[in-house]
Amino acid sequence: MKKSAFIILLATTMLASSCEKILEVEPRQSIDASTALTSPEALTAATNGVYAKLREVSLYGRDLIAIPEVLADNGVNTGAGNRLIRESNNEIGAHVSNWQQSYYGINRINLILDALDGVAMDESVRNNIKGQNLFLRALLYHNLLRVYAYDPTAIVQESNKGGVPILVRGVLEVDDITFAPRSSIKEGYDLVYKDLTEAYTLISEKNNAPAFATKGAVAALFSRVALYNGDYQKVVEEADKAIASKVATFPGKAELLNSWRAEKHPESFFEIAFTTADNLGSNESLRATFMTRTTVTSTTTASFGNVVVSDNLYTAYSASDIRRGWIQKGLGANANRNEMTKFASKNGVANLDNVPVIRYAEVLLNKAEALANLGREDEANVVLNQIRTRANLVEVSLAGTALLDEVLLQRRLELAFEGHRFFDLKRKGKDVIKEAGNVSFNDFRMLARLPIREVEINPNLSQNTGY
Repeated sequence: MKKSAFIILLATTMLASSCEKILEVEPRQSIDASTALTSPEALTAATNGVYAKLREVSLYGRDLIAIPEVLADNGVNTGAGNRLIRESNNEIGAHVSNWQQSYYGINRINLILDALDGVAMDESVRNNIKGQNLFLRALLYHNLLRVYAYDPTAIVQESNKGGVPILVRGVLEVDDITFAPRSSIKEGYDLVYKDLTEAYTLISEKNNAPAFATKGAVAALFSRVALYNGDYQKVVEEADKAIASKVATFPGKAELLNSWRAEKHPESFFEIAFTTADNLGSNESLRATFMTRTTVTSTTTASFGNVVVSDNLYTAYSASDIRRGWIQKGLGANANRNEMTKFASKNGVANLDNVPVIRYAEVLLNKAEALANLGREDEANVVLNQIRTRANLVEVSLAGTALLDEVLLQRRLELAFEGHRFFDLKRKGKDVIKEAGNVSFNDFRMLARLPIREVEINPNLSQNTGY
């Protein structure tokens, strides 16, 4: 029983018989275990199933986007619908909880990677499948590290229990289970670096962006990972590669607001595509979480809109800032509250919003922050002013702490309600200052609690301090 529970909770995939299904794929179908990974078509379908996994509510369906906003000072919970209230109050154990679904995805990826060399196919096809899966594994592992571990740039040493378990072999049988300990933070980042480095050399430039990984997407994600790692020269190098890829564009001032009304965001290097079968409905979708309307022009209340823009965030936008146009008053109980409209049924159907994972503006801000930390302040100002002038703000020429503070502010304003704010404060070792109650960086609640049953079953797994 313990082994079976461990398989479920550590998100491995066990098959009891040949009729049980291993991999959910797109379109909606399953592949039988006996034939799942024995052809290029099946491996491609299995890879599509990993992309589909990212739509889970606990991943990019909602939680990786919404919860970091309410854990920090950007989002306020109205109390309606009884969702994400505990997270908004930073209650003990209330945090992003991406462990289970992430390890499900990682195990699927590992099974695909394990099977690749045993299947006859064109080498370019093999390389592309491998590159995509390495990119996806890096994304999942980095998100786990952001949630459950300290970032290399800001660590409370007395509370540091390391990173997360690193699993690089797929599991199908109970006897294959290993009770892995937590890796060090460095070991976690080493794996992510290795996966992204290899993915960039393998992945096809012909993949359908932004719903599928490309070289540009790999470089863009690498710029984020390197920023969290404090590897600033690497940030600049990867940001430049991402921009040069032309996978994404940087719309001008006139298109800034409408870029969030397009089905595919023009800035997206990588985004999660939602289709009709993926509709999360009027309770858990991002649209329903952030808005009472179905669209920006709707006149009837469609959902609770229980996470609204904090007064502190709203007032941080100057009156001339175009980006304030993303925010509007809600309906009903939210008539006097400010709602973020980035996810406003932009696919044309209620609740079906593609979710940008990493976009051009973030890459620019990653680069600006890295340049500032490298002492290349003139260059940092040039990049930072691309963000400012597009938002209808005047150019600045800053240095030192003032420059870094402005980059952090522009990250807050530009990337609001995209799942960055809490993680930005955490990686910089800053306290969370909010109406619901402050959380100092030294507070154990800055890290999520590992699933209790995982720690009970795995004697080698240490729980985070305070839990």
